[in-house]
Amino acid sequence: MRTDGPVVVALDGSDRSAQTLRWGVDAAVKRRARLVVAHVVAPAVGPWTWAGAPAVPPDTDAVSDDLRAVCHSVAQAHPDLEVAAVLLQGSTVPALAEYSRDAQLLVAGTRSDQTAASLTISTALSWRARCPVALVRDERSTDGAVVVGVDASPDSWFAAGLAAREAVRRCVPLHVLHARRNGHDTQGRETALDVAADLAETYPGLDVRTILTDGDPVRALVEASRTAGLVVVGSRRLRGRRHLVGRRVARLASCPVLVVRDDIA
Repeated sequence: MRTDGPVVVALDGSDRSAQTLRWGVDAAVKRRARLVVAHVVAPAVGPWTWAGAPAVPPDTDAVSDDLRAVCHSVAQAHPDLEVAAVLLQGSTVPALAEYSRDAQLLVAGTRSDQTAASLTISTALSWRARCPVALVRDERSTDGAVVVGVDASPDSWFAAGLAAREAVRRCVPLHVLHARRNGHDTQGRETALDVAADLAETYPGLDVRTILTDGDPVRALVEASRTAGLVVVGSRRLRGRRHLVGRRVARLASCPVLVVRDDIA
């Protein structure tokens, strides 16, 4: 994973694009990274649509003008921030996933109705993108703690490290959370304690707290998101289960969720 790449904000022209952009701008400023504002347009397929009507090609000139206007506005508000626009063509998820190879963070918006169908694109990005993906929902305060879900896997250390850096950037506490499904399983709890101790030593000024609970990890993270400013999760499959923890948390969380893929560590 690159740490010197840009922060890419994916805008789709919906009502939530403004809040997604604000979150992405703030992330780029905190990282002192370049900001890229991206939009994907789907090219017309052939001269006719499946319904028999002439296909209308996208007005790329108008979209480009809108992107340039957005970048100009951001640059005026943040003179020290390098801002660029990119117009991608193709299917939304593959185009953004490919473009994210050189990014350190991809920011996408999600809806707040908490239905599975409404999160198809954003959650697909969270397991297809080649960098961590921040899924941003409705506007809300981001002053709460950064919460990271930890289990017994080695990848928890990577996710926790990213979460710690986010907490340092935001000047907020870091909560290392482990939810134990099996009451006799102590390995995950030991990992959480070790992770918290290591991060407290690595970042002496960071307030690191450990939260140990029993039950479903998804439910525990969703509950923690009610007061958190950011939840960090991995997209690893949970013991062979079909659903991904990151996908389920992103669908239900009350705050932005940062999803980290295991294979980009």
